[in-house]
Amino acid sequence: MPEPALHFSVVFAVSAPQFGVRRALPLSALALLPDVDVLFGVHRSMSHSAVLVALAFLPALLAAALAGRRRLGLAAACFAAVLSHLALDCFQSYTPLLYPLCGESFWVDVAGAVSISGGGLVPQLSAALRSIPTEFAAFEFMDAPLFTREGFLASAMLVAVPLASALRRVRVGGVAAGGGFPVGLMVMDGGLRLEAVDPGVRASKDLVTVVIPTFNEEEGIGSVIDELRAEGYRNILVVDGYSTDRTVEVARSKGVEVVYQSGFGKAGAVATAIGLVSTPYVVFMDGDGTYDPKDIEALLRHAGGYDEVIGLRSQRENIPLLHRFGNRVISSVFSLMLGRRVRDPCSGMYLLRSDFARRLEISSSGFDVEVEIAAQAASFGRIFEVPVRYRRRLGRGKLRACRDGFRILASTVKMMWLYNPVFLASLIVALLAFPGAAILLEQLVTRYLYGSWSLGWSWVGLVMFVAGLQGLAVVAISVMLRGMERRLISMLEEARRER
Repeated sequence: MPEPALHFSVVFAVSAPQFGVRRALPLSALALLPDVDVLFGVHRSMSHSAVLVALAFLPALLAAALAGRRRLGLAAACFAAVLSHLALDCFQSYTPLLYPLCGESFWVDVAGAVSISGGGLVPQLSAALRSIPTEFAAFEFMDAPLFTREGFLASAMLVAVPLASALRRVRVGGVAAGGGFPVGLMVMDGGLRLEAVDPGVRASKDLVTVVIPTFNEEEGIGSVIDELRAEGYRNILVVDGYSTDRTVEVARSKGVEVVYQSGFGKAGAVATAIGLVSTPYVVFMDGDGTYDPKDIEALLRHAGGYDEVIGLRSQRENIPLLHRFGNRVISSVFSLMLGRRVRDPCSGMYLLRSDFARRLEISSSGFDVEVEIAAQAASFGRIFEVPVRYRRRLGRGKLRACRDGFRILASTVKMMWLYNPVFLASLIVALLAFPGAAILLEQLVTRYLYGSWSLGWSWVGLVMFVAGLQGLAVVAISVMLRGMERRLISMLEEARRER
């Protein structure tokens, strides 16, 4: 029997950076579930068959899909945790992985060593796939330990790294260890999140330039500027995309600076503004009255601790239904591909650190500029979301749901290919697991109901299913590595500030 400690610790080390320690603990405990057969005096039973486990999980996955995207993600994580047990078992003893499609139990025997001799270092590596007929034999007593000396050390290190990282970032009632930021509590995603806030760099209204990209916003630009003035913002910059109405005339009559943008679309206006602002922070907001200038104060509270603070549109009744659906799809794809939960990457109100903004590589030309900026902030910086109000727009809308929605979605995939190509390629491979599982299920039903089955189709399904599981494993590793990368960058930033 393999060591239960390793089954637990491997899943914990992979899931803790992504889901947090609190959620990783029960998820890791699920990885021990297939060994419940030892309570009945039988080991290597049908609970160690990936085929039967997949069939058992299928109703739960379908129910989770109907319940919502968040439930589906949780169910998929539970499924992956249980499958990890079977994968580890295959490297430690004979496992009936494909039962009842195959009557053989498999053992992937991998060994390696490096010999030191007079000729230098001599690597030695061997790998073999062994199999024996499956036999569910009873035993009278357990002769396998819960952990060995070597396994205990490996398990302790796997568990200690995520725990140490979590304790370093959060210390209840104080500050993060190592001179980090104090902990702030934020309500996000229906729950409480602990986030770091830097009290030493609280952005005042004089340290921020409010940029308003405009194109034919005659009906709303005047009231937006008046509201900004009433809230005490003096640095206001209107970047116009060569409006054909009175937008520029109205803005200049309010006494604010107006410049014409370089380049095309909203992305051109954003790039033009970034090159002109001289304050440490810059806030972008639309000129159609949909965003309330009072909410800029909420963004400024977190300016010192993040490279981008996005205004999460919490009141969505003023967003057209089709736009709401498209934004949900885009945010889901964005979060999946970048490995970080961002609920509203398309928001038109967001704050940027000016030094970070000048390092951005903006290649888009339209409304997808917000997604491109959020992708770079999620990949190379620190990003946060703050709930803001969203009001009914003044004037005529310019966003075309289908055309611009598909363009933004394509831009999200493009950002993924640029900033996390391993994850994207592995995700595509992981999708093969679904048709592979369907083919195996169809062959299993055909065999036991009609007594005939196709060896060729079974092999096709098996290859697709196994390739998909491998892709899923690489996806998990990629997410873990991205989390480690972000933590290292954060630690380096903190060390730089301390100096």
